[in-house]
Amino acid sequence: MRELRLLIDVAERGRLGWDADALSISEAAAYLLLPFGYEEEPLPLWKCRIIAIDEGFSAEHGRGRKISLGRLDVPLETFGRLRLASRKVERQLLHWMAWKVAAAEWKKGNESG
Repeated sequence: MRELRLLIDVAERGRLGWDADALSISEAAAYLLLPFGYEEEPLPLWKCRIIAIDEGFSAEHGRGRKISLGRLDVPLETFGRLRLASRKVERQLLHWMAWKVAAAEWKKGNESG
């Protein structure tokens, strides 16, 4: 959460593109920063999507249901200093997404998935 706020501050100070107003920023949320495009002008930066998952990767019924999205331009120098997701977090995300997809199908009554 603190890193996300710092990245937003960097974007504001540098007059870079960002749209994180719809994000729900809280200690309980999990945040993912996914680069989708590189630009050289006005300075080298990565255009990124921010995915905020309220209440983190909870698989409990009714938790982690809200996902909000944002966009943020991150200067190349700053991007290079960001921590990479650990294998544990990658696995949590994969399992969480699989669980959510399966739960949605079960809710519809489609047990074969």
